[in-house]
Amino acid sequence: MNHAAYGARGSVERPEEILGRANAWARARGGEALLMDARAVFGVDHLTSAVHHAERAKAMGEMSARSLAMETLLYLSGQRQVADGILVAGIRPGTERIAILTFPAIRIEELLEDLGWVRDDSVLEAEGKSLSILGVGAREGRTVPAQRRADLALERTALLDVAK
Repeated sequence: MNHAAYGARGSVERPEEILGRANAWARARGGEALLMDARAVFGVDHLTSAVHHAERAKAMGEMSARSLAMETLLYLSGQRQVADGILVAGIRPGTERIAILTFPAIRIEELLEDLGWVRDDSVLEAEGKSLSILGVGAREGRTVPAQRRADLALERTALLDVAK
């Protein structure tokens, strides 16, 4: 299944309302949408890896979640339980940098306008983010050069298959 990844800046005051609006918007276009706190995203490769792992789990009948979007959230966050994945990477009141995935690829300009957000794909980049959100400690973080820190996020994504 194809997908598209976007970044946005905006204000989240009532996450449940925002998620409902985004999901209704995506369903009306024959797809799914996943909104995440961009602080838990360490680059487009991190998002793509999470999607590929989720798609493989779906193809093998091994999904832990009920939807491809939520399975992707599990892989992105490195968590086995949906509630834990939401705690790590879900949007919450005060979220200002948002990562958006659509399944299939859907243009999001209308959604962004409806939510009062602006597109900013730079929020997906790993630079300046703390891997502690994914459970990577300072000691583990020092095992790789600064320019390779996002690789630890990819490792967390891949290790979820072992934990399952």
